Amino acid sequence: MAAELNARTRARILDGAMLAIARHGLAKLGMSDVSLQAGVSRGTLYRYFPSREELLQDLAVFERERFQRRVSEALATAPPGTSRLEVALRHVAGYVREHPAIQRVIETEPAFVLGYLRQQFPLLRATTGQFLVPLLAETQPVRDGVATTEQLVDWMTRVMISAVLFPDPDPDGMARGLTAVYRLLAPPPPPPPRRATPKRAAARRKDRR
Repeated sequence: MAAELNARTRARILDGAMLAIARHGLAKLGMSDVSLQAGVSRGTLYRYFPSREELLQDLAVFERERFQRRVSEALATAPPGTSRLEVALRHVAGYVREHPAIQRVIETEPAFVLGYLRQQFPLLRATTGQFLVPLLAETQPVRDGVATTEQLVDWMTRVMISAVLFPDPDPDGMARGLTAVYRLLAPPPPPPPRRATPKRAAARRKDRR
């Protein structure tokens, strides 16, 4: 039903729900708190979300999609290679710091957060894989057959989730650290081409004759 109504009003309500969670916490969240923060009547709120449970389910999807857009937009202008990974990790690390409602939910409703992560993990992993697969496919463990790209994507996704649950005081430093771990997995760069010595150059000219 909500999808058939005005998309801007729906987004406004979901933004208001996040503000209400940041102020009151999830356990004490009431629909009246959401309508107040969103600036809509209770009647309008219930037209879009008939129950608190439906509101929270749609809010979780709304926030996941917003996070995906944020990372995708950042990656669109990032240079290729490890810089793309560092850009994505920096956004993951800074997400919780910039989002007071998520901080509040993690601190006060760990069971809700854990249940959400378990339910959404396949989607989160697929999203992470969109930018990680091209990078991880060239790492040494994959090239040596020690691990598959899918296994490394799974591992990196779990590392990113831990960064959300246990945010580092220095998000940029954490992003640099994880990028350094990736560089350890990557194959060593090829050696520079050997410069020909005068003797070798003379020998090559002689051979050509």
